[in-house]
Amino acid sequence: MDVFIKICGIAHPHDLEAVSALRPDAVGFVLWPKSPRCVRPEDLVRWLPASGTKALKVGVFVEPEPVATIDLVRRAGLDAVQVHGAVSLEPYRVAGIPVWRAVYADRMGPDDMSGRVDALVADTYSKELPGGTGKVGNWEAVRALVQASTIPVVLAGGLHPGNVRSALRAVNPWGVDVSSGVEAAPGRKNIDRVRDFIQQCRNT
Repeated sequence: MDVFIKICGIAHPHDLEAVSALRPDAVGFVLWPKSPRCVRPEDLVRWLPASGTKALKVGVFVEPEPVATIDLVRRAGLDAVQVHGAVSLEPYRVAGIPVWRAVYADRMGPDDMSGRVDALVADTYSKELPGGTGKVGNWEAVRALVQASTIPVVLAGGLHPGNVRSALRAVNPWGVDVSSGVEAAPGRKNIDRVRDFIQQCRNT
C-alpha cells in the first residue's frame, strides 16, 4: 500500500489548487498566528469550501480553544484537526471530528497517549516552535513508536524530496507530512518540489 502523504502549510488558494492536482492524500492548513504559514480563519472559510479539493483537509492548531475551533472546522469544511499541545481532545471526539495529535517520539509522556486519537504526528522537538521546524527528528525513536503503536503514525520534521525515501525505509510510517521541505518561501509552495516529493513516496 502507498504511504499516506500530507502536504502541509498551504496558505494560498492557488497553491491549494496546484497541490491538489498532484493528488496527495491530505492537505494541511496552519491556524497558529505565530507561524509564517498561518492562514487567517476568515480567509480559510472564504476559499477552502469552494476549492473542490479531493484531499483530506486538516487544520493544524496549537493549544486550541475547542468552541472556536469546532466552529471553524464546520464553517471551513475541515475533515480533521491536528492538535499541538497538552489539551483535552474530548470536545472534538464529542463533536465527531477526527483528531491527530502531534507528539515527539523521543520525549513522549503519558499525556501524549491520553484520549482517543485517529493518528499520531511524530514531529521534531524544539523549544521555540511547537512544530514546523524543518529539522529532521529522531527516526529511530519514531520507528519504535510505529512498531509499538496501534494508531497510525505520520512522520514529520525535516522531510524533503531528497530524504523521504530514506525516511520511509528507516521508519516505515503509515504516513508522511511535509511543509517547509517543498516550499519556495514560507507559506508558498514550490510545485515542482511537491511533485517530486509525491513521486518519491509513490515509487518506493
